[in-house]
Amino acid sequence: MIKLLVFDKDGVILDLVATWLPVIRAVAEYTVSRLPDGYDGGITRADLLDVVGVDDAANIIDPSGLFAAASFAEIREAWQAILPPDMIRLNEEPHYRDRVKELVLELARGSTIAKGDVKTPLTALHEAGFKLAVLTNDNADSAAQNMRDLDIDHLFYPILGADSGYGGKPTPDGLLHCCALHNVDPSETIMIGDTSADYGVAVNGKVADFICIADDPAHRPDEAIPVSNVIARLTDLPRLLGTRNDTVMQQV
Repeated sequence: MIKLLVFDKDGVILDLVATWLPVIRAVAEYTVSRLPDGYDGGITRADLLDVVGVDDAANIIDPSGLFAAASFAEIREAWQAILPPDMIRLNEEPHYRDRVKELVLELARGSTIAKGDVKTPLTALHEAGFKLAVLTNDNADSAAQNMRDLDIDHLFYPILGADSGYGGKPTPDGLLHCCALHNVDPSETIMIGDTSADYGVAVNGKVADFICIADDPAHRPDEAIPVSNVIARLTDLPRLLGTRNDTVMQQV
């Protein structure tokens, strides 16, 4: 019997482009502003965004790119590789990291856009007796703020980020911690996500199943994911779970 549902956040609960494109643009712009005085290498905001799978001109985020799937630490590492040798170390310089965190919280607060109606299905699942958790490669504070913005934070325990002490996906430690907190086995758990990192954590954590959120099954992050496990929105999740088990929506 499935007892625990672990959700990725961006692209699953949140509309990734609407919520995060302004944020990553601002962070990239700030990073460019920290280039060493006199540097004339021509690195632009668009260059930094391109490295992490964001098309600045077309307003597109590649769902398989670093920004969609990786942690901020991994994004900073990718940027560091194309920045000049005398650039500050993005993962180490305190003022830079503090300012980026401020930008993320300032721009995301109150601007969180849900991926359709998420409150109705998540509330229904919670009331049916499922335990719900969030496992994201975003920072935990940012994730918690997003959930508060949508008035669904009370539905989830825990809300874990890549900075919560368990590593980022696809490392399974965060997922296993969610299981331990609810005293459930991974075999009683389903991971719901949209990226290769989400699928990877499901595989590495040996959960019962993985459900993919994608507008088109062709966009699922791995061909091993059955097409029948792909849904476009969370509004389809209660129905899908119900088809797997006639009593799944009657848990207490």
